[in-house]
Amino acid sequence: MTIRRDLTSFLTLTFAFLLTLTARAQVSAYGSVALTNYTLFNNNSSAAKSDTGGIIGGAFYNFPIHSRLTAGIDARASYGFGDRGGAFAAAALRIGFVPERVALRPYFQLGGGLVSSTFTFQQLTGPAIQGLTMQSTRFTSGGVEFAAGLDVRLNHSFDLRAFELGAIAPANSTGAAGSAWLDAGVVYHFPRRS
Repeated sequence: MTIRRDLTSFLTLTFAFLLTLTARAQVSAYGSVALTNYTLFNNNSSAAKSDTGGIIGGAFYNFPIHSRLTAGIDARASYGFGDRGGAFAAAALRIGFVPERVALRPYFQLGGGLVSSTFTFQQLTGPAIQGLTMQSTRFTSGGVEFAAGLDVRLNHSFDLRAFELGAIAPANSTGAAGSAWLDAGVVYHFPRRS
């Protein structure tokens, strides 16, 4: 009983301390143009539609850490245009590196998300299409997100997202959709609250 009471007190104090730090945290929003690829995983095989243009939008929150490393949470959504397109949404832990006198800001992300896309016989070949009907079929599935990229600091408020390469790989290999992308865009940093 004493351990539970002490642990509750510790967690309450930690939460209160973190609330006072969030005033110095950084919130940023971004928009990118992307080449996206949607893949069907079926019968322990995979087949991808050819790349299509798309857009990615999202935001990230960096925790108030006074270090060259940053840690935060990233949430995003994407839409790929046309019959080769699809959509995904993801949330991830974001780890970045902020060099002291260099404008380059590399980062990587690890998280999870949902991918949805419609597949037809005309778009795919190979064993992955076994069991599909002649009509187009929509697949929606969850998976693990991996992404890495490089932002270039332009000024206090804006970064150029030079590139980002990422993928969402589904958790199973039967009747699942996955996605991969390469994008570039702009990042806006909201003013820090004091």
